[in-house]
Parts: sequence; structure tokens; C-alpha cells
Amino acid sequence: MLYLVYILIGMLIVLGVNLLITAFWALHDMYVKKENADLPTFKKYFMKNNNIPTKMSDLFN
Repeated sequence: MLYLVYILIGMLIVLGVNLLITAFWALHDMYVKKENADLPTFKKYFMKNNNIPTKMSDLFN
């Protein structure tokens, strides 16, 4: 039963690191590419490069 806790903790670590790395690169691009002021660079980059579904309907596609 304890192995399920280890699996859950491992999945949370992987998802957390994935989000942190994606957020880091999004913030990096936001500061490096300031000329793209028409759309928020962070949101555009994060939505494009994040492989975690952001809507419930994306889970079933």
C-alpha cells in the first residue's frame, strides 16, 4: 500500500518540475522578447509548450 503513496509523490514531483521549467522558459522569453507586446508572452508560451491539459475536454481528445 505504501508503494501507491510513492507513486503519487513521484507523479507530483514530475508534474511540479514540468510546470516550473515551463514557467521559467516562459518568463525568460517574456523578458528577452519584449517587442511582442500584442499578446502576453508568458501565456502564449506556456499554453504552447505545456503538455499538461488545461481544460477537462482536452483529457478526452
